[in-house]
Amino acid sequence: MVDYATMFSRALPRAVATPEGANVPVKYIFSVTNAVPEVIDSDEYLTAIRAGLETGGPQSLAAYPPAGGHGGLRELVAERLANNRGFTASPDDVFISDGAGGAITILLESFINPGDPVLVEEFTYMGSLRMMLERGAEPIHVPSDEDGMLPDALEDALASLERAGRRAKFVWTIPVYQNPLGFSVSVGRKRALLDVAQRYGVPVLENESYADFRIDGEPLPTAFSGLSDQGDVIYVSSFTKLLGCGLRVGFGVLPPGVKEALPQVNSENLPRRGVSHLATMMVYEYMREHEAEHIEAVRQALLVRRDAMLEALEQNFPSFCDWTHPTGGMLVFVRLPEGADTWATLQKAVERDVKYNPGGVFRADRGRNNYFRLTYSHNSPDEIREGVGRLAELFREKGYFEG
Repeated sequence: MVDYATMFSRALPRAVATPEGANVPVKYIFSVTNAVPEVIDSDEYLTAIRAGLETGGPQSLAAYPPAGGHGGLRELVAERLANNRGFTASPDDVFISDGAGGAITILLESFINPGDPVLVEEFTYMGSLRMMLERGAEPIHVPSDEDGMLPDALEDALASLERAGRRAKFVWTIPVYQNPLGFSVSVGRKRALLDVAQRYGVPVLENESYADFRIDGEPLPTAFSGLSDQGDVIYVSSFTKLLGCGLRVGFGVLPPGVKEALPQVNSENLPRRGVSHLATMMVYEYMREHEAEHIEAVRQALLVRRDAMLEALEQNFPSFCDWTHPTGGMLVFVRLPEGADTWATLQKAVERDVKYNPGGVFRADRGRNNYFRLTYSHNSPDEIREGVGRLAELFREKGYFEG
């Protein structure tokens, strides 16, 4: 027999600690920001696929996709960014990717070496964090408040690295309905953070994958990309959570310096990165016809789900626990008393058919586990109430609700 264990590549991703029970299927899925199931109209999706095939003909699937991905979708992305996010991008600067994660993978492969520092928010999205850790990057958490990273804290972190002869590869931020903290960064705070990053010559990577999910708050502030003309912001977003996680269609916008300098992110190479051209055709045709009505349907569905989750937390959790009150996005972040350990308790929750995300999965050090994240996009309002009730019962039994 072949001993495969002696043959694996030394370049395999590094192991990252994961709580027990994280991958077990459950009924009450409060651990994943899935797309809202009932807004997916199978008939309209099939109509969009048919329209894409009729427009492109058999050749559109027989050949490899064009450089950078579907041309019409790249033009649509550029138009949406100008209308909704306050910055102008040429379709030639847009590339279509395998979800936002696909774009992030390309950037990490192109920029990150083992040991490279990346400055991230106090808690940051577990998927991107895992990819950084797997590649041996050093994520450094910057203290944050309800308006995002603190500029002084960012400056302290960059100055500390500079004194040590090191330089961060990115200031990495999720500035819209941040995952998991929920804030949206104001224009004033963005300008202050940009000023710090520019003085140290560090680019900003902004992931705006939740920009389409405003529920009832104020209009979103202009993106980082609309506040700088120095080519020092890289933009990533996605249609995945809007139209269906199974579609895996996202995109990035590259500054000219990135496109020109690195063959790994040159548009000629991007179509080989596993994006389904059929999926991108469908997304393009569907968004052309149904963008506004689909986003409104998602907003209404998230509204009732968010309200159900906030009501369930109010009814089941004691007043000395805190949680966010989101005006958009798909999640609530909860703080339990010091000493609570949501990492250790996850398996017990799974046994009750409930799953959440411990705070530690959003931290490089896997700490701060008196926090946890709940998502509300997948389950019905009644299921949300039932699941939160089950979770509260478990935490009460564990002594987490003792004042």
